[in-house]
Amino acid sequence: MNRRAIIGSLGALLFSAGAAIGVSRLAAHQAASGPAGKLVSLTPAITETLLALGAGAQLVAVSDYCQLPPGLALPRVGSSLTPNYEAIARLHPSLILSDDSAGAKQHELAALARCQVLPWLTLGEVVSSITRLGQIVGRPDAGRALAQRLEQRLSQQPPPSAPRALLLLSYDADRPAELWFIKRNSLHGAALGAAGARNAVERDVSGLPRLSVEELLKIDPDSVLILAPGATLEQKRKLVESFSALSPLRAVKEKRIGIVNGNQSVGPGILKLVDALSSVLKKLAEPPTALGFVE
Repeated sequence: MNRRAIIGSLGALLFSAGAAIGVSRLAAHQAASGPAGKLVSLTPAITETLLALGAGAQLVAVSDYCQLPPGLALPRVGSSLTPNYEAIARLHPSLILSDDSAGAKQHELAALARCQVLPWLTLGEVVSSITRLGQIVGRPDAGRALAQRLEQRLSQQPPPSAPRALLLLSYDADRPAELWFIKRNSLHGAALGAAGARNAVERDVSGLPRLSVEELLKIDPDSVLILAPGATLEQKRKLVESFSALSPLRAVKEKRIGIVNGNQSVGPGILKLVDALSSVLKKLAEPPTALGFVE
């Protein structure tokens, strides 16, 4: 072996050894530093989970769409799709948390601070991400317990004889051709099953969960549930009255329409939605009321 080759080999060995030492020191530093101290959450479900884990004190900012409990005020710094980079940079966070929504600016955010992107669509992803959040904030036992509670509740399957229910995100009488529904292969789809109903759309949907009126009439669900959080009684009456224009539907004929006062949370609050759906489904199994719908 000539002199140049020997020098080159020695240099490569020294570089590899140096890199290994550097990685080892970095890993040791991260392990010693413990839980992340200053968190920015750009996803409502992640914020909701952190609060449920008792880690609210570690939050220094949240997205524009996060819901905070009374008495807790934090800076709003945009969202995972439209983050306010300057506001985030001024806070000097130790970790930025976001879901993996299409269009999320994770690479741009990584220039400001360390980022952790968590998948948050299917039940399996949510269970895994909640467990990971527990580790991040130094509450692994609480994270595992919360993840297991969601998994156990949302894994329950309805019996084969359960009613075929269509769960609508909303209904706009001015746009009756735009029916946005909860697809079976989603977290809310799991909530509907756990509440005791089969999804009237019995196939997995990969694209936008939207039905035409023609498709709705073809599916002809046993019951229709409409999410309307915070709606007044008059608003509910008008909603049902407008939907009842679809008179050929079995659910309309038999007055099997339910208004669900539940939010669209994909965090731990989804368990409250399961309870709300279950309550409405039980009422729909009883004789119709003079009101024309149940809630």
